This record gives sequence, structure tokens and C-alpha cells, in this order.
Amino acid sequence: MATADCIADQELFEGLTDAALAKLGDRFSLVTFRKGELIYSPFDRGDAMYLVQAGRVRLYRSAPDGRQLTLAMMDEGMTFGQLTVLDPPTHDSYAEAMTDCILRMVRVAEVERMVADHPLVAVNLLRTLTQRLHDAEDQLESLAFRGVSARLACKLLELMDRYGRVTRDGIRIDERFTHMQLAEMIGTSRETLTKVINELRESGLIDIRDRMVWVLNVDGLEQLKQTG
Repeated sequence: MATADCIADQELFEGLTDAALAKLGDRFSLVTFRKGELIYSPFDRGDAMYLVQAGRVRLYRSAPDGRQLTLAMMDEGMTFGQLTVLDPPTHDSYAEAMTDCILRMVRVAEVERMVADHPLVAVNLLRTLTQRLHDAEDQLESLAFRGVSARLACKLLELMDRYGRVTRDGIRIDERFTHMQLAEMIGTSRETLTKVINELRESGLIDIRDRMVWVLNVDGLEQLKQTG
């Protein structure tokens, strides 16, 4: 797939002409990562921005004791590393390939040229960074004011909206996540996550089949999200 086609639907390049997109596409290079491979860490120089062409990338922070908190998951068509454009010395998180990934990479210097040549890119960049700030504030609010059950309900509803498939037996989240991965999404331990999942299953809110989560009672999860 040509890079211009990859970036055409990106919010960052919204409003640009086909000719402009074609020229910008030449500034991206193709890079690949295997599942589990680190794309960058907070110790790496923040000199590039990435676009996911295929696969899934996890952005996370890590504590000295090894605990991890997932900040975001980036799927096909999403960009990450934008913060390096404004604060380039080092990255602010880890980026890990959750699956085998094909990425398009563009150096910060090239992004700066894009902004100079196409001021609309700067406006779009501010929008994407603003959304990231809102998402971070929502995550902080959830960690501060919600219990584990409510945080899990909130995350399952988010994953349902993102990956859910409606069936006659409920809404199946069409991606498999381990208990550890889910725990790191909501800032808890794997043991606590497993206990809460069992409670939700016993309450008839969800089920686990073939290592996939099935949402059986959306309203019940919404209520738990608000009151848990």
C-alpha cells in the first residue's frame, strides 16, 4: 500500500489535497516490528512519529517494581509519537508491538517541514494532542475515583465499542486479551482482575468463551461504571 493511501484518512492530514498527500507520503519510511518488540522507550531519543499500517501497538508506562499501566492501544490507521514534535528530547512512554506490525515512520524534522509547508497539519496536530490530553485526564479520573469493578466495566464498554460484534448471544469483543493485559489497562493486579471478572460473570454481565469477552448486559455494565 502506498504511503499516501495510508495517510489519506488520517486526522493529522485531514483537508490536504491529493497532490499534497502524495508529496508528504514520500517523507515516510517503512519499518516492521515483531510481536513483543519495543518500538521505543522513555530512554530513546524522541525523533520520530509513527503511523500504524498493520497490527497493534501498546503505549505504556512502567514502575520501578515492574508494574505497567497501558496508556493506549493504537490500531491500524492510528498515529503515535506526536508529542515528540513539541517535546523532542525523549519519548514519554514505552511503545510495544502487541502483534507483528508494519509502521510508517517520519522523522520530527520532516514533520516540522510538513507544518511549515501545510499549516493545516499544525491545527490537526493540536487536535490529536488535545484528544490525547482528554483521554489521559479521563484515565486519571477513573484511577482516582472508581473502584476496580467500575474501571473494568468502563474498559469493557470501551473495548466493546471498538471491537464489538453483535450476535444473538450477546456482543462479542472480537479481540483476545489476557487477564494481565486487561489488568494493565485499568491499573490493577492480574489476581484482582481475575476475581472481578468472575464476579461480573456470576452477575450475568459478561461471559468468557474461547478466551473472548462477551458482553451480556450493556445496561448493567453502564450502571456499574457509574456507581462502582
